[in-house]
Amino acid sequence: MTVTDAVAALSAPLAPLDETVASLGRDPGLVAWWATGAPVSGPAHPVDDGWVLLEVGDATMLRNRVTRQDLYRTGVSTLRRTLAGLLLDDLGLAPTWAAEVILPRADEDRLTEWMRAHLRLTVTVREDRKLLLGPVRDAMAPGLRDDREPARSALARFDAAAGERPVRDPSVPFRRP
Repeated sequence: MTVTDAVAALSAPLAPLDETVASLGRDPGLVAWWATGAPVSGPAHPVDDGWVLLEVGDATMLRNRVTRQDLYRTGVSTLRRTLAGLLLDDLGLAPTWAAEVILPRADEDRLTEWMRAHLRLTVTVREDRKLLLGPVRDAMAPGLRDDREPARSALARFDAAAGERPVRDPSVPFRRP
C-alpha cells in the first residue's frame, strides 16, 4: 500500500465513533481523528461536510490506542492533552499535577463526553505504519499536528493551567486526584 492508498483509507466516509471503536482489532495501523465544532481548523473531510482533520497517528494495536489512550486519559494521550488545552474554558477543565499534568476524573469524563459527541475516527491496518506516518501526515496536513501550531500552544496552555509543580512529600503515598 502506498501513501496515496493510506490517505484514501483514512479519508473514507465517517461512521459513528462507537461503531468504529467496536470494529477495531489488535492490528497495527494508522488512525485519523476528525472533528466537528472543534476550536481548530484543519483540512475538510472529502465526503462528510462539517468535519475537519485533527490528527493522524500510528498504533501498535489500534484498539488499545483508541480505548486505552485517546478515549481514556490525558496522561497517556497527546490528543487528549491538546484538546484539553483548547477546551479548558469551554469545559471548565482544571489540570493538576500527579506524576505529570493530568485531569481529575470528573474533568476526564467531561472531555471524553465532548470527544464522543464531536469526533469521528478512520483507521487503516498497516504493518508499515511507522514508515508511512510522516508521509501520510504531510499529505493530509492535520490541524493538530503535535509538532506544529496550534497544538504546541494548546499543550503549553494545558501544562500551564496546572500551575507550578508541587514538591511531593515522599513519605505520603501517591494517589491519583
